[in-house]
Amino acid sequence: MRRSLSIVVAMRNRIAFFAVAAIGAMILSNANGARASCPGDTNGDLVINATDLAMVLSSWGGVGGGDVNGDGFTDGADIAFLFSHWGEVCEISSPEVRLACIQLPAAPYASFVGTFIVGTDISVAIDPALTFVVAGETADLFVVAARTQIQWDNDDLLIDVRGAPQSIVFGSGGVSANRFVVSGSASISADGGLAVGRGYDLVVDIDRDGHLSAGDLIDGRGDRAGIWVTRDPGAAGPLAVTTLASYTATGVTAGFTLSRLWYPTSIASMTPRPLVVISHGNGHQYSWYDYLGTHLASWGYIVISHQNNTVPGIETASTTTLQHTSAIISQQATVAGGAINGKLDASKIVWIGHSRGGEGIVRAFDRIFDATYTPTGYGLSNLKFLCAIAPTDFLGVGSANPHAANFMLLWGAADGDVSGIPTSSVAWSFDLAERSAGFRNTVYVHGADHNDFNCCGVNDFMGPAGTAILNAGAQAVAKAFILAGVKYHIDEELPMKEFLWRPSSTLRPPVVVATTTIVKELVHPASAGGVMIDSFQSQTSTTISSCGGTVVSSVGSISEALARDSDGSYTWSTSSPHNGSIRATASDTQRMIAWDWNSAQNMEWSIPVAIQDVSLLEFIEVRVGQGSRHPNTVTLNGGATFTVTLRDAALIEARVSSTAQGEAVNRPYQRTGSGTGAGWQNELRTIRLRLRDFQSGGTGINLAQIVAVRIEVGGSAGSATGRFILDDLQFTKE
Repeated sequence: MRRSLSIVVAMRNRIAFFAVAAIGAMILSNANGARASCPGDTNGDLVINATDLAMVLSSWGGVGGGDVNGDGFTDGADIAFLFSHWGEVCEISSPEVRLACIQLPAAPYASFVGTFIVGTDISVAIDPALTFVVAGETADLFVVAARTQIQWDNDDLLIDVRGAPQSIVFGSGGVSANRFVVSGSASISADGGLAVGRGYDLVVDIDRDGHLSAGDLIDGRGDRAGIWVTRDPGAAGPLAVTTLASYTATGVTAGFTLSRLWYPTSIASMTPRPLVVISHGNGHQYSWYDYLGTHLASWGYIVISHQNNTVPGIETASTTTLQHTSAIISQQATVAGGAINGKLDASKIVWIGHSRGGEGIVRAFDRIFDATYTPTGYGLSNLKFLCAIAPTDFLGVGSANPHAANFMLLWGAADGDVSGIPTSSVAWSFDLAERSAGFRNTVYVHGADHNDFNCCGVNDFMGPAGTAILNAGAQAVAKAFILAGVKYHIDEELPMKEFLWRPSSTLRPPVVVATTTIVKELVHPASAGGVMIDSFQSQTSTTISSCGGTVVSSVGSISEALARDSDGSYTWSTSSPHNGSIRATASDTQRMIAWDWNSAQNMEWSIPVAIQDVSLLEFIEVRVGQGSRHPNTVTLNGGATFTVTLRDAALIEARVSSTAQGEAVNRPYQRTGSGTGAGWQNELRTIRLRLRDFQSGGTGINLAQIVAVRIEVGGSAGSATGRFILDDLQFTKE
């Protein structure tokens, strides 16, 4: 539906204010969303006028924002289309915006997130430059049980879960003056049954009528909840657990037939539950993972831990994993007196492996993928998630390959067994993760050794004195992050994803002590619908990105090469510019870029026209780490920071610090050995900056026409000196 411009101009006072507020909020939410619902509107102001004509003329003869009729080309047909709607204003409804945030001490003053631990403060932020709220005006902030789009369409009544809404008064400043702590945050329930969290929608009721009206602001209008309040994923779940100490599996290699079982005591009344299989390492026992089996079963899963044939090698370990998975599926009617019969959902299977067992589960997946092994009772599509704890790499790229599986790597930086020594790729783990073509994340834990992740292995701690977190610390991390991965990939619990990438300073499972350093990477598969700027794979030149754009830089000692320490020592050497990288064996292809700086410097990527519209995406992100034992890293002796700058076709630039989510790029774990100096591997973390943050304060940047991305260091942009290893610079969805 449309209204003529004259009618809109005739609006008076409050009605006009609500309309303008809603228009601004829609721009805030999605600079391209206006065009999707308002053909001809190129700049997102919902008015078809001369500004839109200027965009058409600036794109004449090509593609981009001026193609208002969607035929892939900007020409006279777009002019005709525009004039046929000239002067119209699109009808509006309550726009969906991001409101929930963490507060920041400097610009952009708020970074928008969705997951909050129960009992912690929840904040909302409103940008007057984009929503046109009026300073001194009062509105009501509602926290409402999450509704779907259809439910909101059918019921606009606002009922606050706290008993009553909260009055807020808009400030006269920018975002910093319009941040509000949600009162009574601690009283908001996180009880979602077997779900770790519960979803809520946030509404700023501007007209204070107790209904979701045109001009009100809502975070959660669609099927995604605005926020999730979660329990601690490292704490025990709501269910009592029954443990069967041992049962004998049939159809399994002789001598390796025993397995332990954990399941919810109330399983008889439950729907079929996903299966989790734990495969131990060499010299370990299947009975050493009670902490993990009990934890996962308390959250509703059926879990087994089996004897694993690791001594001959990875191939035999993979076989026992494959066999035991089939055995529990086929024997469910008799195991534990039939307690789990009919209650095992073989369409949702998780494999967790430790050490040789970690490489074993990857090899088992690879064997099914390559069609060299056909399991009974399940197939490749049933394996929803693989988690390898400190896996070895005996077999290399051809056989230890997770392909497109959802994959998590959990590894301790003080591991004395699968240690990461540069002279032997058998003792590497990062390279397995780098081979993954699916959704993957890594959780690298300072102070954890190899056997901290089971109950009873020998202490092989090899880190600096005083940094050991011991079994209790490592197992708290394992329980929290493995459950988060299982819940996200098996049960599609969206709030769990934020645990996989957000820094501990803003989202930390309470069971994990605050002094534990956790370095997290998250990489989306190509199928996730993001836009890759530079993967450093398809172009070997440092002046051309993988997306085909030019790259210019003023940084020093640039090296784009295999992510591999080439001299077998962690001692810094200019002849080994990727010193400290153990992410690619000689047979792997994983490349990264390394560079350093001692003053204000930058690297800038131009964005080809075909991929300049990122207005429907959520983040710009990059994997980045400090170069281990490099002189600049030693001099910095702490966290490294940088700034990301976006530039649009109108040459408007917007900047956001890498610390907008709360943490710097950490100093490498100060482990010694394998040469002189301190600092172990190049440990990368994923920095994700929400694109919404680049619009904060009314920068005016057009996310539909981003022509360049720049990483700036030194001076006012970040750390004065440093050495970076970077990979996977891209725009991504949520």
